[in-house]
Amino acid sequence: MARHTAHLPGYGAIMEAMREAWTDERLDDLAHRMDDGFKRVDGDLRELRTEMKAEFGSVRGEMKTEFSSLRGEMKTGFSSLRTEMKAEFGSVRGEMKTEFGSVRGEMKTEFSSLRGEIGSVRGEIGSVRGEISALHRAMLQVGGGMIATFAIGFAGLIATQL
Repeated sequence: MARHTAHLPGYGAIMEAMREAWTDERLDDLAHRMDDGFKRVDGDLRELRTEMKAEFGSVRGEMKTEFSSLRGEMKTGFSSLRTEMKAEFGSVRGEMKTEFGSVRGEMKTEFSSLRGEIGSVRGEIGSVRGEISALHRAMLQVGGGMIATFAIGFAGLIATQL
């Protein structure tokens, strides 16, 4: 102790005087007061623990009730949402089915019309082919007639010149 208090003048003397002033009676009194103080602190701690257990139990109960209530609300909400979604999806399916049926009908009509037009074009192409064949035949006949005429003309010219 002397080395810690060496820089404080007279401190060692004061401590020495205080040590001599402590009697057994005073030490016993101090011990009783400390025991009483510790008993009071122990009691306060026990009381605090009991109070905390009760409060935590209450909080747990409230949380359990609230979570149970929340689960019920969520279950109801999700069930309602599922029902709404099911109805909406059914409605969308119906609309899609109707629209696809309508598109199919339009496509059938258009394809039938297109087939008719293609058939008409085929008929016209066949007609044009027939006309071209007739024209070809006529050209051959005219060409053959001209050749025959030229041949007869040359033969007559040669016959008259001889």
